[in-house]
Formats: sequence, structure tokens, C-alpha cells
Amino acid sequence: MVLLMSCCCWDDVWKGSFASGIYTLIYYGFSASIGIMSLIDEWDFLLGKKDKPRGETIIEKGDITKTHVIFNIITLTVSMGLVFSSVLLIFGLKRKKRELFLPWILMMVLDVFVEFFYIGYFAIYRRVEFDPVNGFIFTIILFITTLNVYCILCVISQYQLYKARRCLANQQEDITTAYETYPR
Repeated sequence: MVLLMSCCCWDDVWKGSFASGIYTLIYYGFSASIGIMSLIDEWDFLLGKKDKPRGETIIEKGDITKTHVIFNIITLTVSMGLVFSSVLLIFGLKRKKRELFLPWILMMVLDVFVEFFYIGYFAIYRRVEFDPVNGFIFTIILFITTLNVYCILCVISQYQLYKARRCLANQQEDITTAYETYPR
């Protein structure tokens, strides 16, 4: 059973999956570059030359915690994985190879979990003062996470379509072979 038959503004899930691949390539490429800059800022802390992280973020006022640096490293890793898997997804869509969708699907699911864990951490430990700017930032994070879930559903639907077509083609081959080998 296919989850979706069309994606948002697209006529079919192939175009929606292709748009998802392009979107993740651009968005997570940008996210990875920001993550690399953040990692460079915290390099002395990571090497043990400093006791505390250096930076400050819009969300977390004052000195950031070690946990925030860990979140930055996890986000950087996931972003780089999504850039690589987006290329695989686009190649898999062009070549009709559904197996190449799996790294992208897994990395996107991992990203959604990281985002929810990130938001949960700030909500539970109250490291954030909720003002209009932070409310706007968390709204954008929620929107992007929702968009990512929709992209996952779109790509999974295309995966299911390729799988269903493969099964139908195999059944058709079996019927044709059985018909041709049937004695007359």
C-alpha cells in the first residue's frame, strides 16, 4: 500500500521525491557549513585547551553548555550524512534504484529524532528564555521538522511504488514464462 500518490504541489511522488532530494541537499549543505564554522569556533574546547565552550547562541543566552556543543557535533554529522544521501536519492530516482533511497530515509528519520530531542532538552532543562525571537525560532524548527516528515512520507511512497512495480513485473514474467512453457 502506497502512503501518498502525490506530493504537495507535485503531480506525482517522483517529482516530490526529487524536490525533497534537492531541498535536503541545499538545506543540509547550508546547515553543514554552519556546523563546520561552529566546530572551528569550539576547536580549542574540543581539544581540551579550554574548560568551557566559547560561543553563545540566539537560543541559549550566556555561555553555552557542553551539551550544546555535543548537539552541534551530532547535527553536523547528520547534516553531512544528509548531503551525501541526498545525492544518492537523486541518483536513485534517476536510475530507478529504490535501494539508494534507504540512506536518505534513515538519515531523515534520525534528523527528526535529533530535532525532537534538541527541543525536548531545552524545554526540560529550561536553558531557554521564551521570548518572541526564540518563539519564532522554535516555530521555524517545528515547520522544518514537519516538512521533513512530509518529505520522508513522499520518498517512502516512491520507494513503495518502485517496489510494487518490481513485484508486478516479476509476476508478469512468471505468467509469461508459465504460458510459454505450457505444453500445447
